[in-house]
Amino acid sequence: MKKFLSMVLALAMSTSLFTFSASAKDFTDSSKIKYNEAVDVVSALDIVDGYADGSFNPSATLTRGAAAKIICNMILGPTTADALSADTAPFKDVPANHTFSGYIAYCAQKGIISGYSDGTFRPAGTLTGYAFMKMLLGALGYDADIEGYSGSNWTVAVAKQAMGIGLDDGNDKFVGTQAVTREEACLYAFNTLTADVVEYGSKTTVNINGATVVVGGNEATKVSNTAAASKHYNDEADGVMQFCEQYFKDLKLKSGESQDEFGRPAKTWYNKTNKIGTYAKEADVVYTAKTKAETIYKDLDLDKAYDYAVVIDGADANPFVVTKKDDTKVSGVTGDADDKINDANKGLVGNGSLIEVYKDEQTITVVNTYLMQVNGDYDEDEEELTLATVDDTKTPDFSYDDVISSDDFDNLDSYEDEEYVLVTIAEGEGIQSIAKAEQVTATVTEYVEDESVTAGGTEYKYAYANDKTEGSYDLKADYDLYLDAYGYVIYAPAVEDETNYVYIAEFAKSSQLGTNSKVVAYGYFLDGTDDEISVSKVGGDKVTGNMVDKDN
Repeated sequence: MKKFLSMVLALAMSTSLFTFSASAKDFTDSSKIKYNEAVDVVSALDIVDGYADGSFNPSATLTRGAAAKIICNMILGPTTADALSADTAPFKDVPANHTFSGYIAYCAQKGIISGYSDGTFRPAGTLTGYAFMKMLLGALGYDADIEGYSGSNWTVAVAKQAMGIGLDDGNDKFVGTQAVTREEACLYAFNTLTADVVEYGSKTTVNINGATVVVGGNEATKVSNTAAASKHYNDEADGVMQFCEQYFKDLKLKSGESQDEFGRPAKTWYNKTNKIGTYAKEADVVYTAKTKAETIYKDLDLDKAYDYAVVIDGADANPFVVTKKDDTKVSGVTGDADDKINDANKGLVGNGSLIEVYKDEQTITVVNTYLMQVNGDYDEDEEELTLATVDDTKTPDFSYDDVISSDDFDNLDSYEDEEYVLVTIAEGEGIQSIAKAEQVTATVTEYVEDESVTAGGTEYKYAYANDKTEGSYDLKADYDLYLDAYGYVIYAPAVEDETNYVYIAEFAKSSQLGTNSKVVAYGYFLDGTDDEISVSKVGGDKVTGNMVDKDN
């Protein structure tokens, strides 16, 4: 199983930043795949294939001919679809012996696709997200003529229908006018598998001024499925036929029976008895900074206090009461609206911790990012890379192997000796991800102990895993700052342990203006110099002019 997951400087939300899976197929470029669950399931059903060299090439654009093949594989199954052929050329640029002629002819005959006004299909051309979703809607049973998937505003009708049933779920940056990539095609096809199949009543057509118009049976209705729960893909008898229940009866989804390496509620897909993979569920809310109980309470729209189980780096931690009131007791645990998860768990959580909250399961999982350093070159014989801990950064309380293998991670040979890397580690499971740490080299102009440093005009907060936040900087000097996946400083080499003290001789408002006017002080520094300085915090607390009275 490929565990490597590239880290990015942003919260994706989702949510899916650290989603690990036991995948059915290990493509040689699996670390580049963003939609792992979709690609795993769709490829396990042989709807979309990889390449002969073992790669998947997720970012390659999907061609119109390949899109027709996907639709046929979904409706007919890959074996039947592979036997399709065309007696005559379905379009003038698609001869009968063309690789995709059978697929294109079938989709054209079913009204799922159409060509261009010049009689061509352009099978090697790309297609937009809207165009592919139009094909998927056709596979679900939607009639293009009845639903208005033609004319100058066809994309509006497609977008409304496709997004309304969730065909774009999982792609928060969906742009329907852009060309579809291979992995995006897998995501939309995967969503189609669990979408409802529709049908129409008997159709009545009339000819109006030479145009055929449907005037009867023009409302799509969901196909019923009255089989027992065990005949439904997720064992839930909802009375409606989903696409996979009609065309892939052996596909099963089991929820609530497992957790991933970090204790997140997970789901497992099976094809017959073959396990495709286990995937963490999408959290209801996600945070990457210190978070109060009341914030979670509001974001989850709770109506009373609840006791949530907490799992940190795969290990059970102290429970946490999610409440909006002070001193709320739940199951013998006392909670406070201002409580933070890190307070309840001895400071094991903070900025840079991926905090995922699952409402139904009443579970909070935390995945911390740690800094390590490559110790030696990549061992080509053993195909292994050795890592070492870094002084002044936090490490997990549990033991783990610091040697990782190419059997579990991609591109280990790209890491260099002494290079700083970001890792996530699960108790009992070891290192789960690795990525190069971002380095920022800039001039430090300001810093606040245990909180932040300003370099190059940007303020950077400290990460939980930075164990040297009380160190001091030489102002106007250049420093190397290493950032975690969310932009927090996880390490700053050469920061001094001792604090630069200043003796304040005078302390006052800078003017007689409003209550928020700036506070200034005149101070003497350890190096013998003196100067007027602006004061923004004292003892970690922010100060404003209204805090300084005339006697100070």
